This record gives sequence, structure tokens and C-alpha cells, in this order.
Amino acid sequence: MLILLFVWVLTIFSNGTPMMSLNTTLTGGFVNLTLPAMPQSYVSLYVNGTPMPYILNDSCITIPVLGTANVAITYIPKVFTIDGFVGVSIIINDTIEVVVPNDALIYNITLSITNMSVVNGGLVILTRGPGSILYTIVPKPTTSATKPSRPSPYQGLPLTALTIVVIVIVAVVSSIAMLIVRRRGGHGGLGTTYGLSDYELSVIRYIESRGGSAFEGDISRDLGLPRTTVWRIVRRLEGLGIVEVRKVEGKNLVIIRRKPMA
Repeated sequence: MLILLFVWVLTIFSNGTPMMSLNTTLTGGFVNLTLPAMPQSYVSLYVNGTPMPYILNDSCITIPVLGTANVAITYIPKVFTIDGFVGVSIIINDTIEVVVPNDALIYNITLSITNMSVVNGGLVILTRGPGSILYTIVPKPTTSATKPSRPSPYQGLPLTALTIVVIVIVAVVSSIAMLIVRRRGGHGGLGTTYGLSDYELSVIRYIESRGGSAFEGDISRDLGLPRTTVWRIVRRLEGLGIVEVRKVEGKNLVIIRRKPMA
């Protein structure tokens, strides 16, 4: 098996949802890969741009490459919570690129850090597993009267090879700037064209990861969004002609009508 490019990307969205993805070229018949984190549910697999079936055994996925092909894998990893922080465990000894939005706070990371940089206001951390990352989304400031701020409980915390606290604070940015803070190969074109929010883009990516269709209830459960919020997002996307909603056994099935790619 020949691996020409092999970098897993863990993207954390502004609503706190993590998504694991890989775009690489593989050579072989049926290729076995170990997923860097256990999947929460469905794994989206595309081979040369075509959705393909696969065999999943715990964290091992068997991919029908049948030659040399471009392989794209996307899924939502299982998470755990500690004191209100969300955590993702990485179980492999491979390079993981972690993309963090500007409104996130990384409380603890036990992955080996090899590089950090700021790209379009977001933080990109190059790491190596195994290990874990613990984070939360910082609430947006309210417009009420300001009060003297209290010192952060994380001020003065020592920086070590295994523990890093990263607080990314930026001023208010325009909506266009927020839309382009996306992972490589994302759907920035669609968001720019239609003015979609981060939540709407995350719903579109989730539906794509399920093969192009998903029930509203599954979207709400897997993305951790209220059902009323998902309902409003789906109705807006339906009005834009991006998705279609059908009734299947009394439940709303959301289907991608227009491929969200600029």
C-alpha cells in the first residue's frame, strides 16, 4: 500500500461540534485504515468522488480502493465531557492537524505538539497522537453594561509539553471573514454565496457525511442542536433550494439537492 499524503484533520466548529476528516491517495485492493478517534455514528467514505460502502470494525475501516484512488473520509468522533469541557480522544500514533475557531478555548491537550500557527484568525495546531484534547466554546459577550472583569482562573497556568491553555480573543469580525475560516477543501464558496451561518454549514456537512440525506432528529442529536434550531435551519436551506424535505414514516428526511461546493 502506498500512501502519498496522510494527514487527519480534526476541525472544531463554532458550535462546539468536532469533525474528523482525511483526504489522501491510496494504492491497493482493499485497504485497512485505523480511524484516529472512535466514530459517533456514520462514516462518510468517497473514493474518487463516489460514495462507497465499507466495513467498519471498531476503529478499523476497510476501504475498496481497487487500484490507485483519491479517498475522502469524514465523520463525527465520539466525545467525552469533564467539568463542562468537551474532549476528543486520539488513539493512533499519526499526525493530526487540529483546526480551532477563534471563539474556542483549549483547556488541556495531551497530544504531542509539533507546530502552532494562526490562520485567518483561527488556530491551527499540528500534533501527533495518541492523546486527547479538551476544549469549550467561549460565550459571546452581551451588550449589557460592562462590569470590572475578574482575573481568568487560567492566568498564570504554566505551559508544559503536555498542558497548554490557548485563549484566542479577537475583536468583532465581519461575517464574510468568519465564513472563510474553514478547513481546507471546505464549503466556503456556498457560505459566501448564500450568506450561511456556521450552524447552517455544519448541518450541510453533516447531511453530506450521511451520504446526502439525514433525518432532522438525527441532525439534532448528533450535532447537539435543539430541534427547533434544526427545524429553522432546514427551512431556510429549503427556501434557498439547497435541500429538499420529504416525509418518511412520519419523520422529516432532509436531502441535499445542490452540491454545496463553489
